[in-house]
Amino acid sequence: ESGQTKKTSLKKKNKTLYNIIILICVCVIIYSLYNIIVWAIENKKNNDLLADVQNIAGITHEEVVVNDQPIVKANYDFTELLNRNPRTVGWVYVPNTKIDYPVVQAEDNDYYLNHSFNNTENSAGWVFADSSCDVRNSQNVVIYGHNRKDRSMFGSLRNVQDDEWLSDSSNHYITFANLDGTGIYKIFSVFVANDEHVNSYLETDFTSDEAFKAYLRKIKNTSYQKFDTDIENTEKIITLYTCYGANNQRLLVFAAKVL
Repeated sequence: ESGQTKKTSLKKKNKTLYNIIILICVCVIIYSLYNIIVWAIENKKNNDLLADVQNIAGITHEEVVVNDQPIVKANYDFTELLNRNPRTVGWVYVPNTKIDYPVVQAEDNDYYLNHSFNNTENSAGWVFADSSCDVRNSQNVVIYGHNRKDRSMFGSLRNVQDDEWLSDSSNHYITFANLDGTGIYKIFSVFVANDEHVNSYLETDFTSDEAFKAYLRKIKNTSYQKFDTDIENTEKIITLYTCYGANNQRLLVFAAKVL
């Protein structure tokens, strides 16, 4: 009888443990489903918002030639965008990606990690300029965006690593407009940096022309892809920055102003 009692007790314990495991699994599934639903809803909100702001931006196009390369240059009317969000400071477009966004800027680099263009909370955030930059005057304007799985924000920046994308030289020309007008920038460096070293590549202002040129050479020499961009005569660059991979790395794309 004692042995039977022990067996009964053991069965009860096993059943209790089994029920606890089932409960934990159900909770995990519910939590995961909740996060997936929230992720999808927030993505849709931002995608709808993007379509709206693209419609009110008064975008016009003209064809220009840069280094014998025909480029479609976009021009933007920021009037209504500034009415919607006074923190609007520009617009960035990268050919054959989903990157076609108004750029905003806050007093710090945290706010737009989890706020959208209309300043509502959203885990997708928005595309924003480094708070330390003077977007009109800094020699290097650093622009951040989340690496979203649906390729929104800077999720499609990874295209710069594809041979097919790289083989089309027209893709190398990035449009970046600030409130003074539109500039065309040509990619000159692409690489992945570890989080602990990334800040050494994010200088925005320089003490002299030679210091700026030395910085450009360092950046170009770090690139794992060679570009024929002339950096010796450039006065301004932009840096596109996003998370990369599972090891807390960062994908950096640098482009020099050519028009």
